[in-house]
Amino acid sequence: MGDRETLKAELRKVSAKAIQAKMDLHDLSEELPINWTSIMVVAQKAYDSYAELDRTSRALKALENT
Repeated sequence: MGDRETLKAELRKVSAKAIQAKMDLHDLSEELPINWTSIMVVAQKAYDSYAELDRTSRALKALENT
């Protein structure tokens, strides 16, 4: 598999992870004030997932523009 295909596969994997993190954050918000102590952990996971998604997306775009 070439670099482009590898990055596309990685992007799909990272996207799924980011979507799950978003849903976890959404679910937590609906349960508040129950489990309020986990807000920072869940939010950090969502933040990290979307940061990784952004990095991967930018890397794929850069590869496609060369």
